[in-house]
Amino acid sequence: MRKIKTLDFGEIECKEEDIIKFERGIYGFENFNEFVILQDNPDDDLFFLQSTEDATLHFVILDPLLLDSNYNPIMISEDLKLIESENMKKDSIKYLVIAAIRENIQDSVVNLKSPIAINADTKKAIQTILLNEDYNIRHPLFVKVEDGD
Repeated sequence: MRKIKTLDFGEIECKEEDIIKFERGIYGFENFNEFVILQDNPDDDLFFLQSTEDATLHFVILDPLLLDSNYNPIMISEDLKLIESENMKKDSIKYLVIAAIRENIQDSVVNLKSPIAINADTKKAIQTILLNEDYNIRHPLFVKVEDGD
């Protein structure tokens, strides 16, 4: 077991096999390569990708299928090799997207174009830029409902 300090959860213990190792860091945070996924409430759809190296570094993440049931990411072969998934079934890769939570929650967005891809078997991960052209980096987290007259 490893003890990890976090900003929101205090000090926690996690198993070594629960630690996700990034082959290259998350864009803008390349110096941090080990993270763990935490959840505040088992019923929540939002998770926290918490750095094991810096208590203050975490990202709000979620399953992109909650936003787009047809989400079908296409990764470049070099990225698949980095997480040792080039010959594996597609369902061995778990995709999560990073959310940018705004002060006005309705303005929050997620990055569908650059998800985090995790090999469920090896726990190796990468933030990748998908080949799909129809995904963008600022997809609304919430559908805005227009007021009707």
